[in-house]
Amino acid sequence: MSRHAHKSLVFLFLRRMRMPLVILISAYAIATVGFTLIPGVDDQGNPWRMSFFQAFYVVSYTGSTIGFGEVPYPFSEGQRLWTMVSIYLTVIAWLFSIGSIVSLLQDPAYTRALRRARLAWKVRNLNQPFYLVCGYGDTGRMLTSALTDRGYQVIVVEHNQEKVEALEVVEFLAPVTAFCMNANLPDNLIEAGLRSRWCTGVIAVTGEGHVNLKIAISATLLNHKVAVYASADTRNDADNMRSFNTDCVVNPVEEYVRRLELAIDKPDLFRLYHWLNSGPGARLARSTPIPRGKWIVCGYGRVGRAVYQLLRERGMDVTVIHPDPEQAGCPHGSVIGRGTQAEELSAAGVEDAVGIVASTSDDADNLSILITARALNPDLFHVVLENGLSSHALFRAAEPDFLGQPSIVVAGTILSRISSGLVEPFIQQLLQLNNDTGRDALARFLRHQNDHPPEFSSGRISNRRSPALARALSAGQRITVGNLLADPSNWRARLHLEVVMIRKQKEDILFPPDDLPLEMGDRLLLAGRDGEAQRLQAVLENDQRLEYLLTGRDRQQGLFWQWLERRSSSHRSNG
Repeated sequence: MSRHAHKSLVFLFLRRMRMPLVILISAYAIATVGFTLIPGVDDQGNPWRMSFFQAFYVVSYTGSTIGFGEVPYPFSEGQRLWTMVSIYLTVIAWLFSIGSIVSLLQDPAYTRALRRARLAWKVRNLNQPFYLVCGYGDTGRMLTSALTDRGYQVIVVEHNQEKVEALEVVEFLAPVTAFCMNANLPDNLIEAGLRSRWCTGVIAVTGEGHVNLKIAISATLLNHKVAVYASADTRNDADNMRSFNTDCVVNPVEEYVRRLELAIDKPDLFRLYHWLNSGPGARLARSTPIPRGKWIVCGYGRVGRAVYQLLRERGMDVTVIHPDPEQAGCPHGSVIGRGTQAEELSAAGVEDAVGIVASTSDDADNLSILITARALNPDLFHVVLENGLSSHALFRAAEPDFLGQPSIVVAGTILSRISSGLVEPFIQQLLQLNNDTGRDALARFLRHQNDHPPEFSSGRISNRRSPALARALSAGQRITVGNLLADPSNWRARLHLEVVMIRKQKEDILFPPDDLPLEMGDRLLLAGRDGEAQRLQAVLENDQRLEYLLTGRDRQQGLFWQWLERRSSSHRSNG
């Protein structure tokens, strides 16, 4: 239990129980003193008085209604009268105190404090790596599910009680602990385990950019070893986060526009990029070229403004539809409206347009824009923004040509970076490829994958990470990328795995050829089917398995097999 939670719990208990305890103690004190003052008669007929111990003893069994009758001498009439007074006095005090305790246990503030104290104790006793997810909206929900599917424990910090209660009834593959508190406060993050040595990463996806910024700063300052991943609403927030060396910063608007830009300029590279950065449930997008010509942008918020600028840079004629063009700073010639009415779309020239962008902040409006525009011009290319996943089934049924999902964009990008620190430089180099090279890279991935995106993993050639491989290289043996990707169960076959990048001392090599020799200190980024990297790791740690991988010779282990092998070698040499 954290010190803060313990103090809060004790303070709340004492504050609520102060009056009941005072009444109970006073009742016992009055009853006890009364018994010491009222005289009785001993067996010799002499007057006697109870000691404080004897008086408290009598009050204890009368106040608890036990009714035990053992006393030194029979009571006098005055003592019997005081006994009746003591019984009613203490019983009433107990009823009042018990009622106060029951009321306290049902008090929402106390139950929340008690629950926080219990969760803080649980977090303090964790002994396995975990991720701290701040925010349990659409993005936080996807990240929590994906991380637990990978076997990580997750601690969620969410200020909305309803979301926390909804989380508690979901079955995950790994333990999930949920705190209902504000992630904006550093003390709350510490209580949730930020400073724990088992905290692997902090993910800030609260839906509010300034809160995510503060979480990223707090995590960086309070735990220098933890990896930090955050969503940023604006470019200023993103730049601020990067200045604090945040490991991964995702601006959903920039990411949305980047993908649209790739879809326009490099459609095959876009398919690969979108596939790799949209989470484990992503599917390979179909190849649909984006037409050039007249476009309509409905909504001139952050997304609409960025899309308008991109389309204009690509030489396209763009008309904006917005409820208040002057206040939003829309370009000259904008149409007043939301784009949900046929008259508004016709005024913007929908009949002659090649594409329409529905980028308002209301998903119902975006769906209405899509359906209305399709009725007016069936050949339109539809780019639609899905603000939240609650209407995802409707968007899928509407079948837009290009669907932007900020929650999935953020979650998928963060998940790919969590897999390895090499993913970010790999993605940056991937973006520099031309479309033909991107098409070849996609084909290379599809040799091993179906519609599901590959699983990223990484490794380092070192004595600690890959002892068998390190020993072979130190002995002067030449081992290539192709050798490494042989199937451990059939050395002539190949794993469903690709080495997509090798980081050497002076350079990063993208998609290295099979004949490239490996060296000590190389860092490898691998991508392939789920579980294939684990099969390779077993080879890197075992000399016999590595020898089979390189030579096809399965050297048996154990003293008997080694003796038999030496004897066979001796017979062959003598012969």
